[in-house]
Amino acid sequence: MNEYTQKIVREHADGWNELWRQSIHPWDKGVPSPALIEVIEQKPIKEQIPKEGNVLVPGCGRGPDVFYLGNANRKAYGLDISPIAVDQARQLQKEKNIPDSQAEFLVDDFFTFKIPEGGFQLIYDYTFFCAISPDLRPAWARRMAEIIPKDGVLITLMFPLGDHTDGPPFAVSVETYQSFLDANFDCLLIDDCTSFEARSGKEKISVWRRK
Repeated sequence: MNEYTQKIVREHADGWNELWRQSIHPWDKGVPSPALIEVIEQKPIKEQIPKEGNVLVPGCGRGPDVFYLGNANRKAYGLDISPIAVDQARQLQKEKNIPDSQAEFLVDDFFTFKIPEGGFQLIYDYTFFCAISPDLRPAWARRMAEIIPKDGVLITLMFPLGDHTDGPPFAVSVETYQSFLDANFDCLLIDDCTSFEARSGKEKISVWRRK
């Protein structure tokens, strides 16, 4: 994000909602992320991605990844702190005729929201980890371990790789994810990936299984 959008997030109590109110959401491309499609449909690891159960996309925005992951066997939950984003996601769900059994959107806090029975067999985190303040990353890791049961899978699209100190989005590295996830997850994959053009070379895809 540019300095203006970063300023809104820092100075407004409802900063993310304010960005949606102003229609400033460069992270939301309106289509599923290419790296997610690639890991689900093309990479050999696809056979280890859960085909059934609950799915979560934190920081879901208007829900393109939620719509992609939800199907007759997997119910995908989209979670966002912005009511405006969730309202737009729900409207798109109606327009796409996607049943509630496949997709549900929640306005809530990732760290405290009520977990559905059985937890989440699959979680996809792309624009959430990099959006939260780095001092919340230990809590992020604990929460992931709490809501993903044994053998569940976490897909993280590591973005933006770098060492800048401002944000959001805050810089990440492969080592950052390893330091927070290795205690409770086995790493199944860290690899280069197909990206949106503006993000090419700034991200890697990774897959983790809950121990």
